[in-house]
Amino acid sequence: MTPREKIVNNFAEWTAFSATRSGCPIKSRKDVYPLIRMPDYKTIFKGESIKIEDFDEWHKRNTLKICESSHALPVGWATKLINIYLKTRVYIGKEGRQDLIKWIHPPIDSGLWKGIHENYSNIPQIYRKTHCVQKIQDITTYERYKTIIDGCWLIAQERDCLLIEVEELWQGTKI
Repeated sequence: MTPREKIVNNFAEWTAFSATRSGCPIKSRKDVYPLIRMPDYKTIFKGESIKIEDFDEWHKRNTLKICESSHALPVGWATKLINIYLKTRVYIGKEGRQDLIKWIHPPIDSGLWKGIHENYSNIPQIYRKTHCVQKIQDITTYERYKTIIDGCWLIAQERDCLLIEVEELWQGTKI
């Protein structure tokens, strides 16, 4: 790992860990960092272009692996760990396979739900999907999570942006 890759990786792990501060059922460093490191990131970082089907299968498999390892962590929180980590390394750090940036998911939380609500509550085909639950801990199955991501894909299409760029609606820093 080059110095830059190590710095970006460490920062990605820290940002994912920091995301557990509010509402996550586990918070200790010794419990969270192993879960962040559990996915096989090399599979999606090394090699040629990656197809959406391959990324989706990887994402689901690794989410469920985290959940099986820590029964206290529902699917919503496991996906948030993965998605924050990937947002930092892929979108901000510009790492990973060609096309990977097209498939990474926005981290789902109340800040994103607020932004979607303000912009899309009047569009039922989007709102029903993105707001099928109201809290991360209520995302208890990967199928429910996928419904929310499908709604985010509709937003990305409507805005003509990358899926991760639906994150621009996030209002976590709004005062």
